[in-house]
Amino acid sequence: MTSIPIRLKEVTRMTLDMRFFPVPGTHPVSTDLVGVRANFHYGSGNVLQQHYADESTMVWTGMSGDFTGVQQTEPTLRVFKTAPAQYFITWYEAGTVATAAHGEVFDQGYPIAVMADFHRLVATAAYTNPREDGGQYFLVDQATIEILEDPQGLIAAIAQEAARPA
Repeated sequence: MTSIPIRLKEVTRMTLDMRFFPVPGTHPVSTDLVGVRANFHYGSGNVLQQHYADESTMVWTGMSGDFTGVQQTEPTLRVFKTAPAQYFITWYEAGTVATAAHGEVFDQGYPIAVMADFHRLVATAAYTNPREDGGQYFLVDQATIEILEDPQGLIAAIAQEAARPA
């Protein structure tokens, strides 16, 4: 078990038994997003900055909304390329802070799934979130994407590809 500091408390996280069963000819695991840092402006009012640190680690930071000031490192990131400029992004949060205002740690586990289109700079996320009574709710939240860092030139390459005549 590892301890990871979260806003007002420290949480002991469980070790996740993560399994992946690849099938040839399906959506490949991608490292295209490594190094990209982007703000996802969600319809719920949250702005979450996502930094794809490496092929299996994402660091997200609450820039505004319910998670302002919260930062978590998620070591269970998986990115799959589904089409040119389109990615299925998923990770599992072993614990999270419901709101920065309450500062309470919820450690029930939260799977996150995001479909991101880096050509149109839009995304749709589906995830569970903690309720203050200890339960969870399911949320589908759409976002626009604001690119902050693109060290591999992914977004520029996507724009070039889109500009080519068909």
